[in-house]
Amino acid sequence: EIKKVLEESDCGRLRRLWLNKDLANDFVIPVLMGGAEAAKQKQGVEVQVWDVDTKSLHSLVFKIWASAQCHVFIKTWFNEFVLRRELKKGDVIGLHWDQANQRFNFSVLYSSN
Repeated sequence: EIKKVLEESDCGRLRRLWLNKDLANDFVIPVLMGGAEAAKQKQGVEVQVWDVDTKSLHSLVFKIWASAQCHVFIKTWFNEFVLRRELKKGDVIGLHWDQANQRFNFSVLYSSN
């Protein structure tokens, strides 16, 4: 399971959720269709994300930006998670792979509100 304290860059103008390489390699890449090679492609890999708290399904794209070795979730992260859930720096989120449903489960573990 991934537990992440959100940084300013996760909630701001960069519009992406950054994961460190170890978390990505341990918890994301092994479950991706096509693995790391697919994530390095221009389009990345689309993944389904179930928001456990609001019982809603969303779609994100996981990419590895080779130039900076950044491992990120992009596409609708900002609108469907940051804005919709009013996420901000200091909030703690959780992500884990739901093997039975072939998607990530997302939840806010701690809100700094």
